[in-house]
Amino acid sequence: MKSMAKTIRRWQLGRCTELSFREIAAMINPIVAGWINYYGRFYKSRLIRFLEQQINPFLVKWAQRKYKRYRRASRKARRKLAEIASVFPGMFAHWKHGALPTGSTMGAV
Repeated sequence: MKSMAKTIRRWQLGRCTELSFREIAAMINPIVAGWINYYGRFYKSRLIRFLEQQINPFLVKWAQRKYKRYRRASRKARRKLAEIASVFPGMFAHWKHGALPTGSTMGAV
C-alpha cells in the first residue's frame, strides 16, 4: 500500500491541469486496473477503500486547479466529481468497483 500511495503521489494529478478528465482516466486506468486485478484477489474491499481515499481527493484538487469556479470551493468540486461519477460510473477503474466519490448515486445507469 505504501508503494501504491507513493506512485499515486508521483502522478501529481492535482497539477495535470492541461489534461482533460478523460485523459487523466486514460493515464491512470491501466495501472489501477492492474492493481485491482493483482491485489484485489486477497483484500478487495480494503484495496477499493484505499484507492478511494487516495485517488479521489487528487481528482478534487485537479478540478479546483483546472476550473476557476472551484478554486476556493472544495465542496463544490467534490459535488461536481460525484455528479460525474453518477453519470459515468465506469470512467475510472476504481469507480467501476465501487470507489465512487462521496455523494454520488447510481442513478439511471
